[in-house]
Amino acid sequence: MERILLYVHFNKCNHISGHVFYQLKQLKPLFSKILFISNSPLSNEDKCRLREDLGISDLLERDNRGFDFAAWRDGMNWLGFDTLQNSDSLTLMNDTCFGPLWDLSTIYQRFEEDSQADFWGMTNFRKTRYFEEHLQSYFVTFKQSVLKDKAFREFWSQVEDFADVQDVIDHYETRFTKRFVEAGFRYQSLLDTRQEEAGELVHPDFSYYKPLRILEAKVPFLKVKALVGNPFLARYLLEELETNSSYPTSLIREHLFYHFGPDLPCLLQDKYSSQATSNYRADQPVLLHIHVTDFPIFQHYQDKLFSLSSQYQYLVTVAQPEMLKQLQTALAHLGDKVQLVLSQASHAWLAMLDQKEILQDYAYIGHLSTHRLVENQAVFDQTMRSDLINMMVDYADASIEALEQESAVGLVIPDLPRLVRDGLFESEPPRPRLAAVWQEVGLHKSFDFMTTPSLTRVYGGFLWFKNSALASLFQMKSLESLPSSEQEFSDVLEHLLVYIAWDSHYDFKIMPLSSLPSLLDWQRKKAELTEQKEKLSQKNLSQKIRNRLSNLLKKK
Repeated sequence: MERILLYVHFNKCNHISGHVFYQLKQLKPLFSKILFISNSPLSNEDKCRLREDLGISDLLERDNRGFDFAAWRDGMNWLGFDTLQNSDSLTLMNDTCFGPLWDLSTIYQRFEEDSQADFWGMTNFRKTRYFEEHLQSYFVTFKQSVLKDKAFREFWSQVEDFADVQDVIDHYETRFTKRFVEAGFRYQSLLDTRQEEAGELVHPDFSYYKPLRILEAKVPFLKVKALVGNPFLARYLLEELETNSSYPTSLIREHLFYHFGPDLPCLLQDKYSSQATSNYRADQPVLLHIHVTDFPIFQHYQDKLFSLSSQYQYLVTVAQPEMLKQLQTALAHLGDKVQLVLSQASHAWLAMLDQKEILQDYAYIGHLSTHRLVENQAVFDQTMRSDLINMMVDYADASIEALEQESAVGLVIPDLPRLVRDGLFESEPPRPRLAAVWQEVGLHKSFDFMTTPSLTRVYGGFLWFKNSALASLFQMKSLESLPSSEQEFSDVLEHLLVYIAWDSHYDFKIMPLSSLPSLLDWQRKKAELTEQKEKLSQKNLSQKIRNRLSNLLKKK
């Protein structure tokens, strides 16, 4: 069979994801010609890989004018309609899906042998008050009978370069199926959603709202947006693929991490650090930075902090000369294992950043301090600090092992302290400030701090990290973008750390606080729901009382 594929690619980071290379490799045996159309710039490295590794030499780069439909139009013009008419079929596809999840050749064979199908796709969209019934355009194949008809050329010749994607949807995505049906052609869909139960769906898009049904029906492509838009279902989709498909789900995780953030719910399950064998010996030097703001607190944890093995060196900073003398006396017995520095900065992270000349000699660094974590609550403050320090020390070797053995891991952060998990310490992230700082410091990736449901906070700023993972933070010429007050500075920086590392393509691991069963989270959630119901009942009762009083006054 002489099959042609027009494959449209777009990537906001101007690179080709691993899942796209995999997809093209699996598709190539099915087609006699593949034209790769990119609506975003391609690097020389990616072009070389397409040509040399995959044998795809037909590349068309264009601006993202008119989106996919204009790209397919340009691809048809690039190949020529005579070439298309001489082929047995033309497949239009974009890179918005993971797959193929299952064998495609049998699907092609089925529809090629079906005389009732002049064009076909993977999923269709039933008619609504807003849209006509149509095939979804992420994968559509036209047989030669359609390609030779003047209606085909007429439709694609009138495609415009709309600047608004909604215009593309309204004029082309939702209308092309009806256009060809009116021209006398018949279409079929691998999953005909007209026959499916969709009563509860506000919008009958099965590729987005019913991804489990997509997998059950063995549709070989799963939309990227189905995982991003269903974050708590995504883990089960991945598990289903790992059980019933040979598709490498690592490609899905890599793409979601790179483009959508390091802490999607479906990615968190792999982030718990395991308890490593004790006394793991790193090949490169390790340093623990401790900033002391309260000497009695330091004394309380001193034995714990300095119980680490001989591979750990210590950098202790302090902003008060009197406290420096106390530390010199308390740590004299440790000799050159400890460097004591009088810092000009009172904030723990600024004190560490000021010592970048010392830190540059170490591959792996830990950071903690004695600063106040919970204002006006001494018991809670000590409880949170104890949780964090215990995780930092107990999982020190495991953290260093993860940093050294896993090249993608840049940070190892403590799990949620008990106070946070129990709902006793809650604070809203400073979203506008985070968004502003991210923009001002000129980081590479984009991240939506305003609408992302939850943000990962490194409580207290306590963590183990690779020097290279936070290099951009150390290399900032000025930290003027960060707030001046210490509390606000902490709030912003603690919410930014995992995203700064992610901007440099580093992931994070979590030191578990294993004493807390997940049942506790369920109990907390149920308690919150009960509390919300009680507040709603009280509000309704108050409204009833106000209405009653209002009626009584009116009667007077």
